[in-house]
Amino acid sequence: MQETIQHEKYGTITYRENAWSGKKEIVFNETLLLKKEKNVYIYKPDENTDVTVKSKGSFLTGVTLDVEGESIKVIPAPKWYEVVCSVLIFMFTVIWGNSVYLCSILPIVGGAIGGGISGGATVVSIFLMKKSKTIGKKLLMWLITFVVSVMLCALIGFGLISLLK
Repeated sequence: MQETIQHEKYGTITYRENAWSGKKEIVFNETLLLKKEKNVYIYKPDENTDVTVKSKGSFLTGVTLDVEGESIKVIPAPKWYEVVCSVLIFMFTVIWGNSVYLCSILPIVGGAIGGGISGGATVVSIFLMKKSKTIGKKLLMWLITFVVSVMLCALIGFGLISLLK
């Protein structure tokens, strides 16, 4: 995932983060910053100057760079409704999958399998909602993720029931 912003003092700032490994790269005006520690980077605008850049957050939680006391927001944090909607996917699976009565209506797998599926769907939902620009598209992305998650859990639930018969 990559995000680029313009800053009046540092010019073009590009932030890259690998979704699987979490590896981060920060580029100021086509100059890749040198990694000093886990979230501390060094920017060398010229041969005699070292500028310390501290990275806080991730693509999903929002990214802020601290450059010599100046806070630069590169990626905004998710909105409250994006978090609430995404967590509802997980909560729905946990509650439904642990209710005998509800599973008699639609058997969805709960436990570790359902939790893993719905937890992954929660992360995907936040990612897709952050990428969408309008509230309507954000809610559509959430709805699609929710339906896919429930369908996967239901397919596994039906499969487990057919194995037990």
